[in-house]
Amino acid sequence: MILKYAVKLLLLCFISQSIHAQNYYGKTKEVALTSIKPQGWIKEFLQRQADGLSGSPSVSGYPYNTNMWMEDIHIPVGHVGKDLWPYEQTAYYLDGSLRCGYLIGDKKLIDYAQKNISYTLNNVDETGILGQPKADDWARVVYFRGMMADYDVTHNKDIISKMSKHFLDSPRLFNEGRGLMSIEPILWLYNKTGNEKLLELAKNSIHNIKNTSLGGEYKINEIDNELSSKMLDRMLSNKKPEGHGVGFVEQAKLPAILYLYTGEQKYLDATINAINKLEKHHFLVDGVQSSVEHLSGKSINMAHETCDIIDLSWSLGYLLMATNDGHWGDLIERAIFNAGLGALDKNFKAHQYYSAPNQPVAAEETSQFNMDKDWGGMALGRMCYRTGHDTECCTGNIHRLMPVYVGRMWLENADNSGVTAALYGASDFTFKKNHEEIKIQQKTNYPFDENIRFTFNMNQKTNFSFGMRIPAWCTKPEIKVNGKTLKKFVIEQGMAKIQRNFSNGDQIELHLPMEMKLTTWGTENEGVAVERGPLVYSLNVENKSIKFPFIGNPKLINFPNKLMYPTSDWNYALNVKDISDAKFIQINADETKYPWDLENTPVKIEIPAKKVMNWSIEGTHHAPSFPKELTLDKQEKVITLVPLGTTYLRMTVFPKTK
Repeated sequence: MILKYAVKLLLLCFISQSIHAQNYYGKTKEVALTSIKPQGWIKEFLQRQADGLSGSPSVSGYPYNTNMWMEDIHIPVGHVGKDLWPYEQTAYYLDGSLRCGYLIGDKKLIDYAQKNISYTLNNVDETGILGQPKADDWARVVYFRGMMADYDVTHNKDIISKMSKHFLDSPRLFNEGRGLMSIEPILWLYNKTGNEKLLELAKNSIHNIKNTSLGGEYKINEIDNELSSKMLDRMLSNKKPEGHGVGFVEQAKLPAILYLYTGEQKYLDATINAINKLEKHHFLVDGVQSSVEHLSGKSINMAHETCDIIDLSWSLGYLLMATNDGHWGDLIERAIFNAGLGALDKNFKAHQYYSAPNQPVAAEETSQFNMDKDWGGMALGRMCYRTGHDTECCTGNIHRLMPVYVGRMWLENADNSGVTAALYGASDFTFKKNHEEIKIQQKTNYPFDENIRFTFNMNQKTNFSFGMRIPAWCTKPEIKVNGKTLKKFVIEQGMAKIQRNFSNGDQIELHLPMEMKLTTWGTENEGVAVERGPLVYSLNVENKSIKFPFIGNPKLINFPNKLMYPTSDWNYALNVKDISDAKFIQINADETKYPWDLENTPVKIEIPAKKVMNWSIEGTHHAPSFPKELTLDKQEKVITLVPLGTTYLRMTVFPKTK
């Protein structure tokens, strides 16, 4: 017994000697969620989320009708799935709903997530492993994100100590399949503790990977168990990305996180190249990679899993912090404002598993992807707007969508010189500089409006740096300081910086002129789309909806599933020579009304088009390919396009008559 105690004491001494102030090589850092107070339409979105599925998770059915991480969850009889799945799925929910709760001060959401966290911390097995025994390392990664967000607010020391024991007390590498994603919480812990053992564990894991196809980098038939450190070489190569869409973006972020704590450029280069390749080969017009489970190219009738939207945005956030390059912020806002909003019911009471820029129908029988798989019918209806889908991952992950965006809106500069407004939206942000509390109010109706005004409040003059992202789509930005136009300012990697002695009441006005443009999409650039600023515009297809409560429970009538069929023409070709043929319409809308409700949208575009007479929905397909030869109606018609995120059924990529 004495010997055992002495060994433990020596181990503790060794660990304590390996803890020191660690280096951080990124340009910016995340802030605690409670330092951000969303306003405007973002606050309304989060409130609808809380009043919708986040506040009533059981209406989504299994596994959201369980006690989640407080229960040994059993898969229902006849239900396809693996034992770990319900823990991954409910972990998404707990992370997202906790973040939503902190952002809008919803005690119910916070309390339920913290109840799960407390249960986990108070029920640790003898090996120190956290969480339910059926959960695997990947499910724990998702769950730990919520614990990490909670720590940044509460500073609960148990989270640090017990997560550290989880990773260090049972020596092993986290190098198999999606277990590799454990590098993310491992390095988060390293950032908090400075324990070099954690950094070494992360590096050893990424250089000794097994079964990497499970992480999404290789093809299914190219599992490589020998020299798996090839992953970095493949990310750095020109090899076209293949594999599982979610797995790819989750895996691709890992080298960038390692860069944050090592400063080794090859890690950062690997992530940047991997994302650039993904954008080149697989991005759709709404800002997210095609992925009907696996990456699927740029076809005009391709779709993506809703998990891809959130996980891409999450991974891009690490590149944003590593580089302070506005390009990554541009990609985040494009994904969230277009693909993200387009996949959701506007009251946050239903969602799609698969969504697409072109979807003139969304019904059970028009969800063609994966129908050839022996999945027990769970691929059926994935294009529908439902309270819950089978598989259930997207049903959990949607709760993270807007909290992920808001959590990276404001970032602190890593050198403590000031702060950066990295993503835009009405909000109040509080931080400290030289022990002085400073509050910045951001007032805007972005992305529907071009103007953003920052007002600074403080007790005494304070010198600090204030950064603002200048999107690449904006060619003529304007900045005013206290009403006076800045004639000269430097934009470096999509960021403008103002260094000054700020006084109480100072104002900075940022004007980001948005211009309409036509962009080409499709495997052979055969389709065109209309964009303005960060928004992609779509033809709203009117619909007939057949509504029914999930799992046939009439008590859930306020959370209906929807089968949607078109009742208006959708099959148009744009009859334009260039964008000058289109007309932008700004409506002086009531800013108190939610702009993502179609009837409240403050922006529209009118554009000439002709109906394509030989283009129709094909059997079980949600969207048909373009005809090889267009048979056009003789009569031209002006159609109205609206932001993609305001629609349910829509057409976004069109053939062109000229």
